[in-house]
Amino acid sequence: MDFILKLLALAVFVVGTTQAQTLTLQSQTQHIDFHDHVEFLEDPNGSLSISNLHQPEVEARFRRWTDASSQISLGYSSSVWWFKIRLKTGPEAAGRWLLEIPYLQIDEIDFYAPDGQVLTLGAARPFTNRPYFHRFHLFPLDVTPMEQVWLLRVKSADSLTLPLVIWSPDAFNKESIRLFVVQAMYFGGLIALLVYNFFLAFSLNDRRFLFYALFAGHFGLAMLAGNGLAHLFIWPGAYHFDQIAQYFFLAIAAAFGMQFSVVFLEGKRNFPVLSRWLQAMGLIYLTIAGLLIISIWGGVPRQPVLMVMNLMVTPAGLMVIALAILAWRQGYKPARFFLLAWGILWVGAFVAGLRLTGWIPTNVLTSYALQIASTAEMLLLGLALADLIHIERIERESAQSRAIAVQQSALSTLKQSEDKLEKVVHERTHQLEISLDIQRQLLAQHVRFGALISHEFRNPLGILESQISLIRRESELGILQLETHLNTMASASHRLKCMFENWLKNDRLNKSLQDFQREPVPVNAWLRELVDAQRHYHADHPLTEDFGIDPGEIWIDENLMDIALTNLIDNACKYSAPGSPVHISIQCHGGLVGLCVSDQGKGIAPEHHACVFEDYFRIDHEAQVRGMGLGLAFVRKIAELHHGKIELVSNIGKGSNFCIWLPIGP
Repeated sequence: MDFILKLLALAVFVVGTTQAQTLTLQSQTQHIDFHDHVEFLEDPNGSLSISNLHQPEVEARFRRWTDASSQISLGYSSSVWWFKIRLKTGPEAAGRWLLEIPYLQIDEIDFYAPDGQVLTLGAARPFTNRPYFHRFHLFPLDVTPMEQVWLLRVKSADSLTLPLVIWSPDAFNKESIRLFVVQAMYFGGLIALLVYNFFLAFSLNDRRFLFYALFAGHFGLAMLAGNGLAHLFIWPGAYHFDQIAQYFFLAIAAAFGMQFSVVFLEGKRNFPVLSRWLQAMGLIYLTIAGLLIISIWGGVPRQPVLMVMNLMVTPAGLMVIALAILAWRQGYKPARFFLLAWGILWVGAFVAGLRLTGWIPTNVLTSYALQIASTAEMLLLGLALADLIHIERIERESAQSRAIAVQQSALSTLKQSEDKLEKVVHERTHQLEISLDIQRQLLAQHVRFGALISHEFRNPLGILESQISLIRRESELGILQLETHLNTMASASHRLKCMFENWLKNDRLNKSLQDFQREPVPVNAWLRELVDAQRHYHADHPLTEDFGIDPGEIWIDENLMDIALTNLIDNACKYSAPGSPVHISIQCHGGLVGLCVSDQGKGIAPEHHACVFEDYFRIDHEAQVRGMGLGLAFVRKIAELHHGKIELVSNIGKGSNFCIWLPIGP
């Protein structure tokens, strides 16, 4: 039992004497971080004074800071903290040194020197209390070869971080100049970026550049406040505002950052729910900024507001990253630079938040994590905006080139198309004069032919009209590109001529099957040629194909089947959104070959499936697209002439699939 008591007494003695070793400053010392030489004491009630610290029971409560690799970081605390520093000089070492605390957001710092000198510094105290004109807290140290003790009394509503660095005066001056140059480069680049983006915002009338400039500007003000430069040069007397300035501007920057993300990534149009959440986050950040202003006059405690702000970093950052990933997956190319930029900034903010809460060590990297990340973020967001301008310019030039090509092609064939139409009308009119019965038949045929013209010839004529309009406009501007226009018009005229010759033969639809001519046609080669010919006329819709099944030859009237498939492809393009694909495929089932055309358009309700193949029937939502309601009726008649049928699979909002089923043999 005596042995155990002696062992416990020894343990108590060891724990009670774990004071920090005295730090010896040598002649070659330039600067030193000495956190492992510091003893600290927590005073939860703030009841201790300098006179109490020499009492044995108080002395025994001091503990040594044992983590030499990390600055002193105690997180959010309402306690008063006392720190004891033991110093002496080595042989030939100078006696004058400087103690720097390179962290501005500490409300109260009371410095007690061995000679009785007392300095009261801190963010909550006037700047005139400081013995040096410097952006951080700086104290003079007169060190002797004999051990001396300096005391610091510290209190803060912010996350309490206490980096301690001892400098020789000469090394401190050199390092201050070097860091000032680095900060000047950072803020100089930021100012140039702001001026450039404000200029683009107002010259282009583009909100994206405005929101980005507001975000970067407030972020820069936050960095300026956090680095201690703002209270030196911008608001030197407003030390109460300086206490909350960094977080105030960070909150406003975060609000503009949320809005910039929604606008840049086109979130309202493509991802409305997630965008509303981000805008709600922005409103919360603005509320936090308002509460921080109110806290200056004591109406709101500052510490809970700051804790909420730090906790919001993770969900807000993840939501912006999720929005960027969704936009990138939808093919929005500028999102790749945005995603990288925001990811880097969010990591920096996340590291800074963890450091403030005391969950990760405080060192140079974690202390400047937000500023380092913001530098990379600004460069990458600048690249993202430049990339966006580049992509939009290419798209505009491409659209203009396509329009010019179509208009040029239409002009070259306009005259021939008019002559051909006049000749056909004259021939039909002459036939109507033969007899009353023939006149009635030919009159009905003429009406039907007019409907066919309206239905089948509108696309080539539209190309011709657009080419004429472009030629006139370019002629006025003096940039006429006649050859390109003529080529486009020649292509449209050729299609019009081919369709016209085919439709002249369509009288067979009203005659007996004896005039119906079928011959063996290789399906894959014929269908591939037909699809390739249609790509030029439907440039806004990618035509995809699946001819993996080869049924060989089938017996068809090739001209009539060209008309039927062209009708189905034209309908699929007309009733689908620009850019959506149209798929043509071959199927085989039960001795029949299916020629199928699928789209991703509005779809057809089941109650209309039978009616759409009747003459002149049109669905209400098709009123915005010109037509006579005859195309599908012709397709059905052509399929029936081939002893086949047409099948429709469709529903509202899910597109349509039309399939002509034909027998393989004669």
